Amino acid sequence: QVLLVDGNGLLHPRGFGTACHLGVLTDLPCIGVAKNLLHVDGVARDELDREQVRSLQRSGETFPLTGASGKVLGMVSVLRSYNNSSKPLYVSVGHRVSLGTAVRLVRACCRFRIPEPIRQVRPRQGLPG
Repeated sequence: QVLLVDGNGLLHPRGFGTACHLGVLTDLPCIGVAKNLLHVDGVARDELDREQVRSLQRSGETFPLTGASGKVLGMVSVLRSYNNSSKPLYVSVGHRVSLGTAVRLVRACCRFRIPEPIRQVRPRQGLPG
């Protein structure tokens, strides 16, 4: 059993995002899956980040996000969830899971850009909820 959170884990300005909080509270493995990159330890959506994202050619290709301190932020990677996707997903460790496992699980859950467990709980436009 693992929880996927529409938010961040270790890739968070305070180093402890929603995926970390939820994982600690439930004592379950937890993965943060974000659509936007937060400014953390010198990592930001700048030209270097955009160039690295453009260099991803096929589904499943990743690259690590390393902070200005030289620390790989919990082994955070960027995942392009499917071919022809122009927008990446930012996968970060939340609780009791390695980054390699997190990326594999998120990739396995993606039919579209957003992983199915997150996609199915998000309210649809025009529907209450």
